[in-house]
Amino acid sequence: MNASAKIKNLAAVAAAILSVALLAGPASATAAPIKLGVYTAAQGQLGAPEDAAWLDRYAETVGRKPDIVMDYSNVTDPLLTQREISNLQARGETPMVTWQLFQSSYGGPTTSLDEIAAGSYDSYLHKAASLAKTLPFEVMIRFGHEMNGDWYGWSGNPAAYVNAWRHVVSVFREDGAANVKWVWSPTVDYGSYPFAQYFPGDQWVDYVALDGYNWGTAGVGTDKWESLRAVFASSYAKITQLSSKPVIFAETSSSEAGGDKASWIREGFLKAIPRDFPRVSAVIWFDRDAEEDWRIGTSSASLAAYREVVASSLYGGTVPPPAEAAETQPVVEELQVTPVVPAAPSSTPKKKSRNGRGAVQVRGKVSYRVSSDATGVKLRIKGPGLRGRMAKRTLTLSHPESHGTIPLSRLSGGRLLRDRHYRVVAIAIRGGSVSEPRRAPFQVAPQYGIGSATAAL
Repeated sequence: MNASAKIKNLAAVAAAILSVALLAGPASATAAPIKLGVYTAAQGQLGAPEDAAWLDRYAETVGRKPDIVMDYSNVTDPLLTQREISNLQARGETPMVTWQLFQSSYGGPTTSLDEIAAGSYDSYLHKAASLAKTLPFEVMIRFGHEMNGDWYGWSGNPAAYVNAWRHVVSVFREDGAANVKWVWSPTVDYGSYPFAQYFPGDQWVDYVALDGYNWGTAGVGTDKWESLRAVFASSYAKITQLSSKPVIFAETSSSEAGGDKASWIREGFLKAIPRDFPRVSAVIWFDRDAEEDWRIGTSSASLAAYREVVASSLYGGTVPPPAEAAETQPVVEELQVTPVVPAAPSSTPKKKSRNGRGAVQVRGKVSYRVSSDATGVKLRIKGPGLRGRMAKRTLTLSHPESHGTIPLSRLSGGRLLRDRHYRVVAIAIRGGSVSEPRRAPFQVAPQYGIGSATAAL
């Protein structure tokens, strides 16, 4: 190596060391606090920003003013009224305007996405952009929220939605409204409402958001008690793969029916969000009596729990977060296999393997239960005679429910299994920690019918 090359190498090493040092920052550096927001209003009001007294009352109730105040309006309404602007500016609160597409009020016919994309509503957009850029604070706009559900008129046509979204953003950018931040906000994906097809692309958004609720057991919504982690985990995994932008939980709350709302708040905000949702930058509480009573103060216990959240340094308060218990290893608590070999006519022979034993496509299910701190679970089939991709096949479930069921055919990849003894092996994951493997043996019966399984080991 010549002298010139040595100098270049030394310079590169020095630059790398400096980069690491700069990235690491001072030892005392901590993550930015998560912002807390609210949608709230007195009974009969549409939203709080018009009412200075109500904003003050809310801040006194929870112990601090919110960072973000959300409200709902339509594209054809003023972006913000002068009274809202004065109230928000006086308190240093950031508005999040949820721009719905109703033609008037909060129900009935909706504005056409195609017409928005074609420029038919540009006069309203230019007026809003002109106002926004004169404001001395940031304005967040949540256009056409929950577009992946089936309860709004702007749902059901992903291509039209994307075209409308990009047109609206383009108008604001061309008009120089640089202080407007765009919040793309689907509802959590329950399987029936995949949101990826509505995503306009990272270059068109500033934040990605999710709306999700613990409906409890009052007989509405999903009608089951779910932790905050369970409400958001699978959708968070999908949206953070879809986008690199910061995440907001733009609407959330809990029912009182079927569980402990105060514990839901403490576990969700003080443990699950900082631990399991590291890209969340803000959380908005939906503080209204609507389908259920979503208000923070439905009980003195739930209000006390939320005041602990407000006081926590995780959210800009002064109280240090609760000390985490010593790191525990995740656990696979239960594992069970129920194999089923489908019946077939006697005229349909089973495929023969090299040793003459039958090979069939086994159906059935695998049921598991993992500790609540597990962030993933790995499952695989092991046994004699497995070769190639089948021998290496591992199914990994990210942010699983604490207990769940998957089809055995999904684990096998639909491949044939012979008349032999097999076992499903499960390992729970949390960060860099993994559990001891848990095994559930099963057998493919030599004739068509029900397979057999033994107790998990």
